[in-house]
Amino acid sequence: MAYNSNNYNKWATEVVKIYNACKTPDIPDTEIIRREFPKHNIFLSYRQWMNIKGRPIPKMQPTLQMNLFEFAR
Repeated sequence: MAYNSNNYNKWATEVVKIYNACKTPDIPDTEIIRREFPKHNIFLSYRQWMNIKGRPIPKMQPTLQMNLFEFAR
């Protein structure tokens, strides 16, 4: 998995986006994990998915270099 927390947060955000695109009330999470995630090369167990789903994903902070460009305007 990702060693850098920023990389993990980006990856988890993408996984949640795919989940939200596939989720409807009549489709259980296990079907999405088993059928939809592998189409996007995401291979998770149900336990891994519940850890991602239950974890609040922080918003990405802009880097210092980008802040320098904003002040230069």
